[in-house]
Amino acid sequence: MKISLFERHLPRVQLLLLILLLAPFVQADEDSDKPQQKNWELGLGLGAVAGPDYRGSDEYRSFISPIPYFIYRGKYIRSDREGVRGNFFRTDQYEFTLSASASITPETDKSTLREGMPELGSTFELGPSFNINLSGEDFSRGWHLQLPWRAVFALGAEESGYIGSIIQPQLVYRTRFSEWTFSYRAGITYASNDYHNYYYSVAPEYVTAERPEFRAKAGYSGWNNNFSLSRSFSHQGFQTRFAFFIRYDNIEHTDITDSPLVVDDHSMRGGIALIWVIK
Repeated sequence: MKISLFERHLPRVQLLLLILLLAPFVQADEDSDKPQQKNWELGLGLGAVAGPDYRGSDEYRSFISPIPYFIYRGKYIRSDREGVRGNFFRTDQYEFTLSASASITPETDKSTLREGMPELGSTFELGPSFNINLSGEDFSRGWHLQLPWRAVFALGAEESGYIGSIIQPQLVYRTRFSEWTFSYRAGITYASNDYHNYYYSVAPEYVTAERPEFRAKAGYSGWNNNFSLSRSFSHQGFQTRFAFFIRYDNIEHTDITDSPLVVDDHSMRGGIALIWVIK
């Protein structure tokens, strides 16, 4: 059986994206009031995510894998509560950063809605974000506003590469309950024409009796809520970190709901990670 190049590299692509996806939740308390923090940490762990093939699908998949763990707290490049990012400008009240995010879409070749259509890839997002502190002493506590724009790239599929861009204004709240760090996000999404085309358009060659032709347009792409909890544990010299998140997406009142590839306006996804910090 012939195996294509992207199929051979798919497990490692999904592993890298899983690390990037779970990193902000595991590291959510990195700006907490600790007297000293190491510039870097190393560890090993286990991570898992579950969610729909894409927003609008009613078919869910899961992915689980061992993951390496790495934190770097440099002056300009950091891996922290926002994931991997570069700091161009930062005070306690304002931030201008370059940040990255990811989503994992395993086994979309099994999607019945997209049967006979190109497989969707997992995605990597990269772009600038301007953040404004609204209530806390710094960005580790209280409310703040994030204004990110990100270019989106599909990975691990036959049609990989740039697939469009998204703008996601969101309110973020962070606080601590005893030893737990809690984060909440509420945001809306606007997507480019290319981005919506990638997920929701149906070209003439893929039309069937149940799947009419559809051409998606740029515009409003729904809203979401995201909750996460994380905590560090220390026992007899061993340090571990635990984190999980749940995200709800709603695409009601968007043009993409007219696509024959959309059957559910509501979706949930979540993830969990357990890390053993080695050094």
